[in-house]
Amino acid sequence: MKETLHTLRLALRPLTIDDFEAVYSWASNPANVRYMGWGPSTEEQTRAFLGKAKPGHDFAVVLKETGQVIGSCGIYPDDSNDTGELGYITHMDYHKHGYGTEFVAELIRYGFEDLKLRRIFAPCAADNYGSCRVMERNDMRREATHVKAHWARIEKKWIDQAKYAILAEEYML
Repeated sequence: MKETLHTLRLALRPLTIDDFEAVYSWASNPANVRYMGWGPSTEEQTRAFLGKAKPGHDFAVVLKETGQVIGSCGIYPDDSNDTGELGYITHMDYHKHGYGTEFVAELIRYGFEDLKLRRIFAPCAADNYGSCRVMERNDMRREATHVKAHWARIEKKWIDQAKYAILAEEYML
């Protein structure tokens, strides 16, 4: 399993406890975790998350130019059916720069080419336009919208959840 993945502008390297300040900067911010199924996180929760991070599955998203950690992402295989689930977040200061599209493309490549997955999927809040666009730009198709299936912790209400996916045979075209 590769330790670090690379894109044109980013390095995806294993998350470590040394990433605490960067991760806590977005994980503790209610506006930044608005659509997540977790958070805002306390210092203790952030340290616990970093302590459980798995190399080859959980990555820090690092700007090559500056070395700044701007987000985290992961791919979580289910070996029983050759699928993998994507998860990701970037600090809101780095939204709308194409970074999400770039690192999700690399996670998809890694999932199909290195992990030999058959199918990759990702859920997101249906009204999270940015995340939906990241997946659409990476040729993932919206397979379903589950009505009021996601608890929006910040707004304290149920919201719709979208499911996106791509198959290895579609990626290889």
